[in-house]
Amino acid sequence: MSEKIAAIFVNGEFKKTERIKNIILQADLIVAVDGGLNHVVNMGLTPHIIIGDLDSIDPDDLEYFENNGVAVSKFPEKKDETDLELAIDSVINLGFDNIYILGATGGRIDHFLGNIFLFSNPDYLNLDIKIMDANCEIFYVKPNQSIHGEPGDRISLIPISEIVRGIKTDGFLFPLNDEDLTRWKTRGISNQLQNHVARVDFVSGSLLCVHVFGGVRVERGA
Repeated sequence: MSEKIAAIFVNGEFKKTERIKNIILQADLIVAVDGGLNHVVNMGLTPHIIIGDLDSIDPDDLEYFENNGVAVSKFPEKKDETDLELAIDSVINLGFDNIYILGATGGRIDHFLGNIFLFSNPDYLNLDIKIMDANCEIFYVKPNQSIHGEPGDRISLIPISEIVRGIKTDGFLFPLNDEDLTRWKTRGISNQLQNHVARVDFVSGSLLCVHVFGGVRVERGA
């Protein structure tokens, strides 16, 4: 996989923290998705690309960035894809397969759920796509995936397919040993890292990870 990183800002909830700033400093490409331009500006950054139907951007801001050489990709308001889907496909076409999504939590629940299922697209499963906010990241787990963090970080493994089969974990407070998780049960919620690196492996299915950073005390059923 490429080491190039694209940071895509969308128009949801966004908090500027040291962790987020350090993440953005790694990015080779900064993309503002419509009103996500406000977050980019508040970070004191200039985007490389502005994309979307642009109905949430101040025309004066748009003119300013266009005049300063920023690429703008405008799409009609009536379209089959969300602005974020268009942005992801654009950065993939530019050769990026490490993609960080910022400002995608909070706000409209339909957009958030749509984005979660968007990233289950089979065309995306070999990519490293993460939704990130101030203290959390969300991503689809690959078979034999390493998860890096601090002991005490909270990890939830959420089956998106009906059944995720043959899950094995190492480095968690509550281990799974060749077990299945089903979409209608909460067995994988609120686990905890025991080491700086943990591993998850599974045989089949689609499995989402929610990694909350920062030491927490976890009890089963919490």
